[in-house]
Amino acid sequence: MMFFISLLMVFISSYFMACVFSPKDENNNPKSVYPFLYLLLIMFAQVVLTMEILSLFSSIKETNVLIMNSLFLIAGSLLWFKNKKPLYIPKIKETFTQILKGLKRDKILMIMAFGFVFFIITVILLDLFLPVNGADALTYHLNRASYWMFQGNLNHFTISDDRNLVMPINSEILYLWNILFFKNDIGLYFIAFIGYIGVIFSIYNILQYFGFSERRKLWAIFILSSFASVMAQVSSLETDVLIAGIILASITLFLYALKDKSHSVIYFSSLAYALAIGTKSPAVIAFPGVFLLLAYFSYKDLKKECYKPLVSFLAFLFINFMIFSSYNYILNFIDYGSFLGSESARAVHGFMGGYKAFIANYIRYIFMMFDFSGFKYSEYVGEHIINAKLAIFSFLHIPEDLGVSMPDNNIINNRFLNVKVGTGILGFLVLLPAVVTSAILGFIRKNSKKITAMQAFGIMFFINVAAMSGVLAYMVFSIRFLTFLVLLSCPVLALSYIRKTNIIKLLLLFFVMSYFLIMSVNLSGRQHGEIAKLILKTPTLNDARETLRCALYTGYEGKRPFCHIKDYIKTDIPKGSKIGIFGDASDASYLTNMLNAKGYKIITLLPEKAPTYNLSDFDYLITTNKILTSTVLLTDTKNTEIKYLIDKSGRAYYPKYRPFSCVYEDVDKEFHYKDRNSIIMDSRCFIDDPFFEKRNFVLIKAFDFVSEMREYTRYVSVYKNKKKS
Repeated sequence: MMFFISLLMVFISSYFMACVFSPKDENNNPKSVYPFLYLLLIMFAQVVLTMEILSLFSSIKETNVLIMNSLFLIAGSLLWFKNKKPLYIPKIKETFTQILKGLKRDKILMIMAFGFVFFIITVILLDLFLPVNGADALTYHLNRASYWMFQGNLNHFTISDDRNLVMPINSEILYLWNILFFKNDIGLYFIAFIGYIGVIFSIYNILQYFGFSERRKLWAIFILSSFASVMAQVSSLETDVLIAGIILASITLFLYALKDKSHSVIYFSSLAYALAIGTKSPAVIAFPGVFLLLAYFSYKDLKKECYKPLVSFLAFLFINFMIFSSYNYILNFIDYGSFLGSESARAVHGFMGGYKAFIANYIRYIFMMFDFSGFKYSEYVGEHIINAKLAIFSFLHIPEDLGVSMPDNNIINNRFLNVKVGTGILGFLVLLPAVVTSAILGFIRKNSKKITAMQAFGIMFFINVAAMSGVLAYMVFSIRFLTFLVLLSCPVLALSYIRKTNIIKLLLLFFVMSYFLIMSVNLSGRQHGEIAKLILKTPTLNDARETLRCALYTGYEGKRPFCHIKDYIKTDIPKGSKIGIFGDASDASYLTNMLNAKGYKIITLLPEKAPTYNLSDFDYLITTNKILTSTVLLTDTKNTEIKYLIDKSGRAYYPKYRPFSCVYEDVDKEFHYKDRNSIIMDSRCFIDDPFFEKRNFVLIKAFDFVSEMREYTRYVSVYKNKKKS
């Protein structure tokens, strides 16, 4: 209940501010395109600012958040009354009538609309019920919010996975807002869904700005909504669709600012981009391409005066970034001497390999668009696609693995696995031809405002891919970043609309409806049929949610290791106990850390730092694996002390048995001993029983979790303090 009170206050105060700051018509009513985007941006900014202010005083608590909400509500109300109480009333009936007219003129679009509505319903049902169970979410996205909640601030904390520390934080601040009141993760998937709503609202209004017909606008929205990766992300904690929605809002507002000659709208355009930069780093990668797009439209409208809105945008962007997005960048600089994070974090994602690696990455990302998510056609043509890519590498004399950090093993994806799913068949059947066509047509039909505008969006796609190719090492998981870049250029889909019904249009209808009606209810780990069976045979919805969260896969009735650990603590360790956990970088720490809300005092400890801790105050100690990997290092590469030897096969070893030992691995997955030049990426520590026995602990429980899925294989040891028995 308290969360909904907080949400209501944030909504009302943001609504008042959106009505006040939006450009008005002759009746002092906000113009329709602005208030909705303003409302979303102000709500987002308000929550971020609230948590940042409270964090400075280590005072992130429910009561303090409600007090801040009240202050913003008072300020918003005063502004609203002072400005003659302007009201934003969405023109739902007019918009629906306009859309219906467009649908009636094309039966294919009408069928797609049915599939689209079905898809939206499936997403809402999933987002209402589905527990957070993604690996990245439990180890990083949601996990860091749980640590902030218990420590009362957004500062860095002790954990073995550096992603929890160095990455941008704005989306996790939204998660924190939710779990602070609920003490669980219910409803968090709606954040990505709202980002998706921002995507389709912005693209609709961008196309309207350039005068495209209703049918072309709807076509573009239906096609992008049936992209496999979009369907997967709108019911997940991945943030690529979210930042795409925010940046498209920025582009939309900038265009309308040029139309209305409004500096206040440019401010909100910059606010949107600043919030995106504070949400995920690909927003920084896309900035050159987006800024060139804005510069192009500014020049088309203002000619010699084009620099004025651009300068305003940059000035406002700097201010908004410092207020709403710089918090963790500053923490990174304080802790690591770099705004981008630790030495190892920068190395693992950083570009490598020179200009040939740049070319290779570009080719790889373009070929990533050939994705068959949900279809087995790749079994017939995938080999030919891979051979074409390798032939290009051979022709250019580029090694196949140059610049690669995490390879895709030359496999064309056809699964609906969340972290590897691409745009699907419609990505290369519709989007790729559309961006190429738009780029070419712009030179042929220079007098067409619509065509030249879409040319700019098409060229931006290739610029953005080039930026990503030269900034990041190639990773198979970068398919998510590619989805973000695709969405930014999706207005070009309007050019792919086919008026007359023909075999090509019917083929596209088949794929669109297949994704809407079949794939939407069969996402990996989120199959509606399996979930329905689970709900029917489980006593309560909460039990069903926990079963689904803990399963290795949908339909599996066992548990992930960390659910076993959580249950063991709840049943076998008394509340009030102080528990130290020496964890691994891949641990689903969220599941155990949330026990701090159940009366336990759970503290995460770094394996590498084990000999330096005073462990006597702990009642219990837990190690989550035999070998504990940590990407958080106590020292940098230059100062890391190494005492082990390297054998002829390259394996690290100690000449004599030690109950505690660590080895260090570099970016090339090799161990160090002498004359090392490469950057150390992680420590791998072994903590054996004698280490704890000498500190008055005794082993009381061991779990040996064996799984065909490597990430779920664990050997967990629980130790009890003998002095506190």
